[in-house]
Amino acid sequence: MGAPLVAPRASRARPRPYPAGLVLAPSQLRPHCLARDRLRLWKPVSEPNQSAANGTLTEADLQRVLEVLAGAWTESTLETYGSGLLVFHVFCDQKQVPEAERAPASPDLIAVFLATMVGAYSGKSLHNYLHGIHAWHILHRRPWKMEEDELDALLKAAQTHAPATSKRKKRLPVTTEILATLHAQLNLTEPRDAAVWACTTTTFWAVARLGEFTVPNLSAFDAGVHVSRQCIKEARDRNGLEQTVFQLP
Repeated sequence: MGAPLVAPRASRARPRPYPAGLVLAPSQLRPHCLARDRLRLWKPVSEPNQSAANGTLTEADLQRVLEVLAGAWTESTLETYGSGLLVFHVFCDQKQVPEAERAPASPDLIAVFLATMVGAYSGKSLHNYLHGIHAWHILHRRPWKMEEDELDALLKAAQTHAPATSKRKKRLPVTTEILATLHAQLNLTEPRDAAVWACTTTTFWAVARLGEFTVPNLSAFDAGVHVSRQCIKEARDRNGLEQTVFQLP
């Protein structure tokens, strides 16, 4: 009855070893996989499927729900959330938190996790890690009942006490003078140089994020996410001036 789902994009990449100090205790619930796959492949302790037991729904039905939900986040977001999920489970291993208490996680567990990490990670990282744990609960349909005011206060404290190494110095803005210097070093008859110049000037004059017009590597291109030639069109604004429009997928 339902429309077929697009399977997750296959990748030949192999998961790298866990970072030093973030090695998990062995568990069948958490196979060694790419960071972007952890939200989907790392499972909470199974709970009885009452609907399936009654014959109203099958495991395949519930698997479809999981696959649909997994499409709610971009690949880069899944990678960030996967990193946070790793930190959370390493913390739980060290505290010997039983599997059944990791999802659904109690407000106390999440509060202690954040309080322990304050000073070790940047406020932005902990904010993303918290959202990653929340997304993991959503994906596997576990309740998420937190003390939001307490979490907000802990995240503010994390921002205040972030390690100095996590803060970057402000960088100078890109100017037309910098563009002119770059242009002087490029040979626009060479395809690569022409592509670099086109990308640079487009993102500059469009006041866009560089990540909106680039991909991490050639194999990462996805027409459903990244700008392609089909996303470009010519138009005129309300004053009749010509415009080049880039439609972000």
